[in-house]
Amino acid sequence: MRRILLLSPSAALLALAGCASQPAPDPVPTPPPEAPAVAVPVAPALPAAPVRPEAVMWADKAAVKAHCTYASLEAERLRAMIKAGKERNDTATLDPFNRMAFTLDTALGTTGLVAATHPDKEVRTEAETCEQELRKLVSEITLDRGLYDAVSAVDTTVLDGGAQRFVEKTLRDFRRSGVDKDDETRARLKAINEEMVKVGQDFSRAIREGSRKIEVTKKDLAGLPEDFIKAHAPDKDGKITLSTDYPDFFPIENYAKSEDVRRRLYVEFLNRGYPENDANLKRLLELRQEYAGLLGFKTWADYMAEDKMAKSAATIDAFIEEVNKVARPRMEADLKVLLARKKKDDKKAKQVQVWDRFYYVLKVQKEKYGFDAQAARNYFEFNAVTKGLMDLYGELFGVRFERDETAKVWDPSVSAWKMYEGDKLVGGFFLDMHPRDGKYQHAAMFPIRSGLAGGEIPLASLVCNFPDPSKSEGPALMEHGDVTTYFHEFGHLVHHLLATGSKWTNQAGITAEWDFVEAPSQLLEEWAWEPAVLARFAKHVKTGQPIPADLVKKMRASDEFGKGVHVMRQVYYTALSFYLHQADAKAVDLLAFQKDMQTRFSPYPYVEGTHGYDNFGHLEGYSSMYYTYQWSLTLAKDIFTRFEQAGLLDKDVAKDYVNKILRPGGSKDANELVKDFLGREPNLEAYRAWLQAK
Repeated sequence: MRRILLLSPSAALLALAGCASQPAPDPVPTPPPEAPAVAVPVAPALPAAPVRPEAVMWADKAAVKAHCTYASLEAERLRAMIKAGKERNDTATLDPFNRMAFTLDTALGTTGLVAATHPDKEVRTEAETCEQELRKLVSEITLDRGLYDAVSAVDTTVLDGGAQRFVEKTLRDFRRSGVDKDDETRARLKAINEEMVKVGQDFSRAIREGSRKIEVTKKDLAGLPEDFIKAHAPDKDGKITLSTDYPDFFPIENYAKSEDVRRRLYVEFLNRGYPENDANLKRLLELRQEYAGLLGFKTWADYMAEDKMAKSAATIDAFIEEVNKVARPRMEADLKVLLARKKKDDKKAKQVQVWDRFYYVLKVQKEKYGFDAQAARNYFEFNAVTKGLMDLYGELFGVRFERDETAKVWDPSVSAWKMYEGDKLVGGFFLDMHPRDGKYQHAAMFPIRSGLAGGEIPLASLVCNFPDPSKSEGPALMEHGDVTTYFHEFGHLVHHLLATGSKWTNQAGITAEWDFVEAPSQLLEEWAWEPAVLARFAKHVKTGQPIPADLVKKMRASDEFGKGVHVMRQVYYTALSFYLHQADAKAVDLLAFQKDMQTRFSPYPYVEGTHGYDNFGHLEGYSSMYYTYQWSLTLAKDIFTRFEQAGLLDKDVAKDYVNKILRPGGSKDANELVKDFLGREPNLEAYRAWLQAK
């Protein structure tokens, strides 16, 4: 999931992962922004509401600029209204502030999505420019002492709980932005904010546009599935081009018998963004360190931990060591098995390399557990998976999905959808599911607009890189790992669309603590392993027969193998992310630091000539917070215990889950959400049992 923070150093307003401006038309009708949620008298001297542009924001450069201008003018109008007001209460102060936050949050969401996905590079560039301007305005707002004083002056004793929480979180985020510092410090914080936005964009763009290629011959594709070979015909010189994009990368790493081909492609994969991102990352680290220091924190990692469930860097450090201790024995056992299997192919082999990790895990899974990943692919055709996933989520959460054929999209491969509860339209979303040049290369959910109780309908987009049926030689078949990813990202989507229980922007959508937000999506991965669920949609592309229960059983059993190396690789990325932001930013040698982290935590040795930190995209968006994936997983495993006891398709438990975990958004602390659902304090028992299971 992509994440933006408003009223904090990344500077988007209040919460989240890519929120957007109101595109018109779009899959979800919304009230025009010029009609605020609560009408507030405006003095004649104040600016009038700007005219909302009617063009779809992603239509072209002019449309992007028009929406950017609208959002800026509307935010400035509301800012002036708040500061000029004589009364300090929810109607005169909090409601217009909330509308200002919503306007900027949604505008930043759309610019982030357009910059990451639009097929026209000029439009992507315009969106990046727009984002810079909007974040500059957000930085000014977060450092505006007059606004801070206005919100501080509101008497919270007469407010309801939601409004009190809005004030509490807003003032906290103001202080975390440095609003209470002197003029010189605030000016420097503002300058750092603006530069961090620009450098962060440069870092992400270098990865997004840094796809690399190698050339091979047809014999180098030995071991690959038939549909992959058909889709990669040699050119007139007998050469086949392979890219580091996912639809090429994963099949090669999974199935190519040639270690040399696997190695060559993996080396290129680990050099995306190099050498540009050496300078970009170094500068980001320096800016973050200075920013945290100006706010009184020892390191950026300490600063980022303060408003999370973890609360402190010391807690995160202890968590990393705990997972390392629990997972390391499993990793060592896995590596022994993998090396023994590799020695059957290469008697001189002394280590399992990173380009061996998929290939030999699958070999062991097939030979020891009888699970054939290539055979399983025949049951996971992209369109069938999409329908099956929507049918499942619809039944589980009491919603239905309907294709919107009239909505404007940014690429012909993108589809638009509406989500209903009964006959009530409750959300809209886009599916941008296939790779293309210049597009975001990972998988993520981009929130576009948060759903506010009593007014705004949420909007979002899934952005993935799965095989494209329109470009496949035959059915577009998915690996089961892709299916799990699809379930994960759709879990984020449903969370965002259902988290509409609050009228306040900083509590709507996925606004709980950052180290909780992966838990609902990780939870829903469990359904991708359930035989009864898979039998609904996993049908053989030739025979139409449902996936055999025995095959699913083998798939589940085989998944137990490799868990140790997988989790320890996550520990490595967690450690790299966290400890890099505790190092001296000016003195740190990035390559030497990566090598040290790999020696201490990674299952696989460093590959000479590679620069993995330059393409670790989470260092831009998540910065020091990659630990959140394992932290959230401990919560997901705990939450899952209720479904295990009642059954994965139990509608009563699912309804309770929606009402107690998803619907509240950020209106309660995450620990309270989990406690409400489980009826007890969360603990690590389910996570430890999962990790130590044999």
